[in-house]
Parts: sequence; C-alpha cells; structure tokens
Amino acid sequence: MITAQYAQPSRTGTGAIPAASAAPTGPATVHRESLATLAATAAAAPALRRLATTSARAWHLDAATREALALVVTELVTNVILHSGSPRVTLRLRLLPGVLRVEVHDTGCWHRRVTRRPDRHTTAPDDATADLLHAESGRGLALVEAYAAHTTIRPSRTGTTVLAELPLP
Repeated sequence: MITAQYAQPSRTGTGAIPAASAAPTGPATVHRESLATLAATAAAAPALRRLATTSARAWHLDAATREALALVVTELVTNVILHSGSPRVTLRLRLLPGVLRVEVHDTGCWHRRVTRRPDRHTTAPDDATADLLHAESGRGLALVEAYAAHTTIRPSRTGTTVLAELPLP
C-alpha cells in the first residue's frame, strides 16, 4: 500500500511538503492532495472511503461534501473491483480552488458487464423505468454524475482513470 498526503505549491516546485491541518491560505496558492494504492479487493472500497473522508475532514470540507465524496469514491472503487480485473486501485484526491477532484485509476482491462437493459425503441417508457427500478446494479456512474460538476473516463492501454470533480461551496 502506498499512501501519501501532502500540500504542494501550485507553481512548479521541488518535492512534497507535509500537509498542515489548516485550510488552504488562498485561492491559488496551495492545493492539497491524498493518494493511496490498494489491492483491488472488497476491502479497498471502505479503506479508500475512510481515507477520503479523513482527508476531507482535515481540509475542513463541509458535511455535504464529505458525504458526496464518500459516495463517489465508493462507487468508482467498486466499479474497479467488479469490472476491471485490475490487481490494484489508486485513489487520488486533489483539493483545488472551488473544486475537489477525485481520480480513480486501475490497470485492468474492463469487462463489459452483461446486463439486460431496456431498449428505448421497443419498450414503453413506463416499462423501462420499472426495469431500472428492479435492477440489482447499474446506477453507480449515474450517481457519480449526479454529484459531480464534471466527470471524465479516460481509458488507455495501461488502464482506466475516472475523474470526477465535486464543486465546493
């Protein structure tokens, strides 16, 4: 497991500086970061959720932001565990002016989940809604997108990174 938490000047600087417990001093002077890589097992989701909420508390983020962060981290990490085949999952949090950036990276090759989805052309809207309400899974990214101001999925030959930016009050 690799874990680091540090504050770094927003301009190019040298090395990492241990994080102070105070909030950032100005809008563009400092950003804070937390980083952890764990084995992609069921234990990773609660562990990374705890890291995220502990970091958010240390950065003096409000309760609503901490709750949204916990949900987003849980959903993204769970997706890696269930669908990527990656041996590990990396969570990176960056506190930037006005936004909390959540990045979840895996080194796997995503497996297409076989889930019966209603066909928009052959299913009546009420039937499609009923099918989705009774589905056991499939709402994770929709939940992430509901909380995030911006969401990006970046697949590459070396894995996938999902980026979600949570607006700060």
